[in-house]
Amino acid sequence: MKDYGYTVRYKKQGSEKRKIYLVTNTYDSALWTVRWYESHSPPDRKTGVPLDNVIWLIYPITTYKEYRRLWRDCPFDP
Repeated sequence: MKDYGYTVRYKKQGSEKRKIYLVTNTYDSALWTVRWYESHSPPDRKTGVPLDNVIWLIYPITTYKEYRRLWRDCPFDP
């Protein structure tokens, strides 16, 4: 199975909904990002409130269709 990249997602305590926070090309970058976010709470993209009490998760991007959809709004070429 080919991995086209990885998404870093978060899940609030008591919720099952997972939100994508970041898309990256490498697993090492995703892992570093999760470690950083666990010690330094990033702000919510819409409200600006720090994301406290969340669980950070890494998911692989496994299909080309999903890869193109996720990178579509990216300001630089993947």
